[in-house]
Amino acid sequence: MYSYAQDAKPDAYQDSLQTIIDSNVSKTLKKDALFLLGEHLVQRDPDRAENIANKLQEAYIKSTDSSAVIRNNYIFAASHRWQGDYKTALDYYQSIYNYSKRKKDSIDMAKSGHFIGTINMFLGNNVISQNHLIEVASIYDKLGTAEQKADINNSLAGFYLNMDQIEKGKDKYLLALEQYEKLNDSAGMASANANLGMLYTELGEFDKAEMHLMKQKALNSVFPTLREMGFHYDFLGVLRQEQGRLNDAYQEHLKALKIRENLSSTYNLCESKLNMGEVLIKLKRYPEAISHLKDVFSYDEHQSLYQQQAAYQLLSEAYEKNGDYKSSLINFKAFKRLSDSIYSEESIEIIAEKDARYNQQKKDAEITLLNKEKELSETKLSRSKSIQLISLVALLLLSIAAIALYQLYRKIKSKNNTISKALSDRELLLHETHHRVKNNLQMISSLLNLQSKYVEDPKALEALQNGRNRVQSMAILHKNLYTGEDLTTVNIQSYFEGLVDSIFSSYHKTGKEITATVKAKDIVLDIEKVIHIGLIVNELVTNSLKHAFNSVEANLEPKIQIEMTETAMNYNLVVFDNGVGISEKIIKRGKEETFGQRLIRSLTQKLKATIETNNTHGTHISITIPKTNKAAR
Repeated sequence: MYSYAQDAKPDAYQDSLQTIIDSNVSKTLKKDALFLLGEHLVQRDPDRAENIANKLQEAYIKSTDSSAVIRNNYIFAASHRWQGDYKTALDYYQSIYNYSKRKKDSIDMAKSGHFIGTINMFLGNNVISQNHLIEVASIYDKLGTAEQKADINNSLAGFYLNMDQIEKGKDKYLLALEQYEKLNDSAGMASANANLGMLYTELGEFDKAEMHLMKQKALNSVFPTLREMGFHYDFLGVLRQEQGRLNDAYQEHLKALKIRENLSSTYNLCESKLNMGEVLIKLKRYPEAISHLKDVFSYDEHQSLYQQQAAYQLLSEAYEKNGDYKSSLINFKAFKRLSDSIYSEESIEIIAEKDARYNQQKKDAEITLLNKEKELSETKLSRSKSIQLISLVALLLLSIAAIALYQLYRKIKSKNNTISKALSDRELLLHETHHRVKNNLQMISSLLNLQSKYVEDPKALEALQNGRNRVQSMAILHKNLYTGEDLTTVNIQSYFEGLVDSIFSSYHKTGKEITATVKAKDIVLDIEKVIHIGLIVNELVTNSLKHAFNSVEANLEPKIQIEMTETAMNYNLVVFDNGVGISEKIIKRGKEETFGQRLIRSLTQKLKATIETNNTHGTHISITIPKTNKAAR
């Protein structure tokens, strides 16, 4: 099936560069060859390109040589981008952009800004994406090459489609294709044809869509990488779905998925997962669809809001059709929250317009009611002079009362609106704060992970890994807060499960090697307590993974259990493993205790908690946390 879709094989250019690198030539010539080879391989073999960049950084580049540092950072950025690690790629591109801006280097600003705008477009950060892409287009209009102008038109087309400006997007894609054809740029033509295939599929013009996708396939023969063929199969599968050829669509998406499972880009893998989920729903294979769609949330490297939004929407549909209405509702609410986050300004404008229309309708109804009352009073006044006088006085008093009540109503309504807006703004601010705190902690975690690649000392590496796990425990907490319904409390069951998964992933452990069980159903705590508890659990589970199962019996099934229960006065936390047990000497070391032990002791003191350790059949840690005493600040 993949006989014509293997990764691009080494070409004569690559071979010639490698020959120079392997030969006995000057250091300068070898450095130039490494730069050229790294730039050549960023898309073909991103892992190898990153290794070349590391070699250049360690052996050939001085920190004072800014031009060489920037050039090498482009290799780092591009290799991480094609590996699917968008956050790290953005960090490199942003550093290049900031440096170029300080140096007033417009072309390098445009080059790095183009990547920043494109990646943020994939992630759903529309405002950041638009700012950079428009800036790049303005620079390229004046200073750009024909290839750069074609590339920015191709990117702007994608941005306009994300904003549902279909005609503008189509015009930009057609313009980009025309420019690539003049340049005889096969990779550019393949990209533009693939995008036009998807666009015409959405417009229902299936013949044009198929024509462009077949052109993309033919052009891919010039640069036949698995990545490009993955795009072709996935886009062709979407077309088959729209044509109602569901079995054919499934086969095309399956080909794309098989390819992307063996590639490094998790963003493209998630695209295949979404498409598989959609076609499986249409084929009424709901459990399979749910499995693929849930996988979309397993990757933190890119965190595309668009992909998460689509996954929540499709999961809601799959659960509903499978009869699980509760899960369907949960995912639909998550979809709505994420949609509001992506289009927050648009939502605010719509709400304001509806509110203004509602207030105007209410005022019109009040005026109509007053007019009817006035007409009725005037009819009664006509019966006699005395009745007219009495009615006039009554009407006057009624009018005064109505005006007073109306003024009072307006004041109350104005205050209510002010309070409601303040509460809404506070909730949005809390949501955004938790989101940004989580992103910042995730960035710190990524930086620690990146730093650990350059550390050879086992103790230093372990310290970095422990620090990363502690940061990750807080990042998971803030993620639970901003994705949950309550921004001030945390569901402990969900939090512990995510925390354990993160720790196991950090130590490359799976559920097949060590069984992990979490029992904390219906336990909900405020964030102040959970920060301390999460760090304690992180330390205890990490200790179990590192020390408990180094010399266990062969027939023993390793397991770790975390359980939290609630009584009238206390919360009881138990962390148990059936490993070799903790030494009594370690428990009683006092001042010689490890940093992890000191951290656990400090955190339990802040919680006003008591801790007991039992070594029977493994290590059994029991912590009793009183409800009445808040954690010490």
